[in-house]
Amino acid sequence: MSSGFDDWKAEILKQTNLAPWSSVGLRELTLLFLAADGRSPVAGEEVIHVSLFLYPYAEARLSPSLLFPRLEELDKILDSLEAEGLIERKVEPFRGRLATVIRLTERGAAEARKLAAQLSSSWVVLGRLAVRKGSEVLSELEALKKTYNGRSPLELLKLLVSKLEAEGEDIIWHLKGVDEKKIQSLISVSKQLSKELKSALREILW
Repeated sequence: MSSGFDDWKAEILKQTNLAPWSSVGLRELTLLFLAADGRSPVAGEEVIHVSLFLYPYAEARLSPSLLFPRLEELDKILDSLEAEGLIERKVEPFRGRLATVIRLTERGAAEARKLAAQLSSSWVVLGRLAVRKGSEVLSELEALKKTYNGRSPLELLKLLVSKLEAEGEDIIWHLKGVDEKKIQSLISVSKQLSKELKSALREILW
């Protein structure tokens, strides 16, 4: 982000008496998400992708994916956090299946705590100029993690489809590189996959 744009944001916030404030991007949101709910490990990278995909203040580019929506920048951020020693990823048994489990290291937890403490008493600027109370952002990420973490892929898909059906394309427009065609395609594919997976599950149980 250019310093000129930072100066412009700072001036707007100063005029509206919104201080102190911090600019938060996808990297910070990822750290805070992993730290939420008592640092509970995240079972599956798709949980983070879906959660931040649904978070209306996360700015990222939607990437093509077969099953779940993926955020292009998030894959790079997770790789970077792992290389920095802030997170670890391991394939582990989880509720009868194998999952890539992501958790904060002690270094990562310390950085997330420092960030959360900074944001809890300040305003947060997300994306181009969405302004939220830091405490609200922390609570929203906590709620997302409690809702979606620990879900099986089928459960996660059902929740995603339900959310898309309830709120439609309104929850997608905050992402970069989306248009009406991509949105309708995503909604259509998600619904079809959900139906087919539920049908397959009924046959297995039968």
